[in-house]
Amino acid sequence: MKALRQTLDSISIPIIAILLGLAASSIFVALANVSPIETYQKLFCEGFGPRGCQNFGDLLFFQVSNGDGGTSTVFSPLYGEGGSRIALLLEQATPLILTALSAAVAFQAGMFSIGMDGQFVMGAITAAFLGYWVPDQIYLLVGVTDPEAAPIILKTIMHGVVPLICLGAAMLVGAIYSWIPGYIKVKLNVNELISTIIFNAIAVQLITYLVNFPMRADFNNIARTRRIDDTAWLIPFNRGIFQDVEWFSGARVGVGLIIALIAAGLVWFYLRRTTAGYEQRMTRGTSLFARFGGIPTGRAVLRAMLISGALSGLAGAIAILGVERRVVDGFATGGTGFDGVLVAILAKESIVGILLVAPFFAGLNLGATNLQFGDLPRQLGGIIISFIILFNAMEDFIRQRLRALLRGRYWTRKSSATSGESTAV
Repeated sequence: MKALRQTLDSISIPIIAILLGLAASSIFVALANVSPIETYQKLFCEGFGPRGCQNFGDLLFFQVSNGDGGTSTVFSPLYGEGGSRIALLLEQATPLILTALSAAVAFQAGMFSIGMDGQFVMGAITAAFLGYWVPDQIYLLVGVTDPEAAPIILKTIMHGVVPLICLGAAMLVGAIYSWIPGYIKVKLNVNELISTIIFNAIAVQLITYLVNFPMRADFNNIARTRRIDDTAWLIPFNRGIFQDVEWFSGARVGVGLIIALIAAGLVWFYLRRTTAGYEQRMTRGTSLFARFGGIPTGRAVLRAMLISGALSGLAGAIAILGVERRVVDGFATGGTGFDGVLVAILAKESIVGILLVAPFFAGLNLGATNLQFGDLPRQLGGIIISFIILFNAMEDFIRQRLRALLRGRYWTRKSSATSGESTAV
């Protein structure tokens, strides 16, 4: 019974935060001379609904036309004629899951690191470079002058090896870039919040320089790197095993999502079922107490920062190898790493919570972006998301108000019952 109560409590707070966020943001929506109901329907339909979604009811069940002129009712999440927005949502949720896991691992060691943005873009630029450089070296080594004419067996082997090299190198670069702030925290007691912010800025400037100068592929009006070779491509489902499934049409979700889910399972096992994970969680509680208990807190922090950076670097690599296929000027300022931090905070660092919150957050972002195509200001979507995050951060306040409300009802019912008994007597 206690576990059920805790579960209901954990579920009710985010739902209440969402409702309060929508209520508060409706003021700004009204000031923009737009109907709040219309805006919210547009937001959720564009983020979570099927194509042609018009209202909240269409998010679950949708009327579609049959070939004979009649209509039939379909379950919206499974309906994907022309492509499903859920597939697009999963595409955007994949890097959020990994950067949120990255943040959760760091937070569990007592390190409030927000360096996921820098680690993300460093992993991305590493994967982008190796994605075309490694195949070039392999073709040169085996004497292939035209990659299109390369033997099928060679390309098959490269399809398995090149992505692994890119992913591994991106994780290594992300881990090192995260380890440095951890090291100066342990050895010099430099605040990790400040150092990771600085490292984010350094990474953004470095990637901007690389994309605009030494790694620039052409003189297109927007600076960009060379496109990765096909053998480095994490082929999306709509080009691979599910190419005949219309539900995946238009979305580049693929192997990256599977990698993210596997990473989530490994992180959960590491934190909850290993000695190293236990040391990390104890370090977060009270580092002085942990040291007196024989736990090497410095080593636990550095290990956490390495794992955290590797996860963010992996997210950056998947974003390039599976979706973008090159780094374009402005990619470094996308804020994916910071969004991952918000997802980890909203999920209370729970692995299961991250897997639920990341798609919801991605859907809100997708809906907010598409608001502008319906003659609605895109900024309204950002305001709505901000209010939801704000009210979710007020968890303790909301919980206290709920308890006070329930306690008041309990005493009201008890007083009524007592008064009834007195009258009967």
